[in-house]
Amino acid sequence: MIQFFLDLRVFEANLSITLVDVIISNAIYSMLGLGIWYVVSGGNTEKRSQMYLVMYHLLAMTFIISFWMWITNQIDIALFNDDDIKLHMKKVLPGKAGLGALIYILIAVLYYTFYYYERLKEKSKEEIRLKELITQTQLSELKSQINPHFLFNSLNSVSYLTMAEPEKAQDMVIKLSTFLRYSLKHKENQLVSLSQEMDHIKLYLDIEKVRFGDKLQAIFDVSDCNRCEIPNMILQPLYENAIKYGVYETTKQVVIHTEAKIRENYLVFSISNNYDQDAVMKKGEGIGLINIRKRLGLVYGDATLMSVKNENQIFTVTLTIPQNIK
Repeated sequence: MIQFFLDLRVFEANLSITLVDVIISNAIYSMLGLGIWYVVSGGNTEKRSQMYLVMYHLLAMTFIISFWMWITNQIDIALFNDDDIKLHMKKVLPGKAGLGALIYILIAVLYYTFYYYERLKEKSKEEIRLKELITQTQLSELKSQINPHFLFNSLNSVSYLTMAEPEKAQDMVIKLSTFLRYSLKHKENQLVSLSQEMDHIKLYLDIEKVRFGDKLQAIFDVSDCNRCEIPNMILQPLYENAIKYGVYETTKQVVIHTEAKIRENYLVFSISNNYDQDAVMKKGEGIGLINIRKRLGLVYGDATLMSVKNENQIFTVTLTIPQNIK
C-alpha cells in the first residue's frame, strides 16, 4: 500500500504500470524476505562487534535490494512498452530503493526478535536443566551420607551370630540385604508412601535390636497416614540420631515413639526418644538432622519444615510435609 501510494501520488507514475509493479515487486520481496532469516542467523551475533553487524547487514541489504529491483524491472520490461517502463523505473527508483531498505530493516528486526526469543527459551531451559542437575547432585550427596558405622556394626553382629546363633545370623543377613536394596533402588527425590518408608525403618530397627536387645523399644502410631507421601530415606537419619544419642549413651531402656497425623494439607510426623542427660549433652543439630533440613529445602523449597524440641530428657523432631490431598 505504501509503495502504491508513493508511486502513484508522489512520483506520479502510470496507474496500470504502478499496480502491476507493486504486485510483482512485493511478491518477489516476500520470497527474498525468507532469505533474510539466513542472513540474521548466519551473523553469529554473540561473537561479532556492532560495527561488523552494521557493515554485514548493509552489504546484505544492498545485494538483496539490487537483486530485487533488477528482477522486478526485468519482468516489468517483458510486460510493458519499453519507453513507458523505463520512465516508470526512473520515477520510482528512489522511493522503491528506500522502501526496500525499510522492509529489509523491519524483516530483520522481526527475525532478530524471534531469534533472541528462541535463544532466551533455550537458555531458560538450560538453566532449569542445570538447576535440576545441581539439585539431584545435592540430593544424591545428602542421601549417600548414611552412617557407615551402622554397616560395620551390623557386619560385626553377623560375624558374632554365625558362631553363636547361626539361624539369627542368616535372618539378619536377609534383613540387611533387603535394607540395602531399598536404600539403593529409589531415585533421590522420589516420593514413597509412608507405609513403605516405615517398613524400611522397622527393618532398620530390627537389625539394631540384634545388638541392643530389650534396651531398644519402638512404638508406632502412624496407621491413619500410611498413604501419605514423603521423600524416601528421609526418616532414617532421625532413627540413627535417636539410637546414637539415646541408646548408645545409656544403660537404661530407650523408647523411640513415632507418631504421624494429618493436619490440613500436611503430614505432621514426629519421632521422640528419652535419653540419659548425664550420659549425653546434645548441642545443636547433628549432620543427619542438617541433611534432612537441606533435603526438605531442596524438595519442597522450604527448609523450615523440620522443628526440634528438647525438654524433660525427651528429644523430639517433627517434620511437617506438604501433601496433595483432594
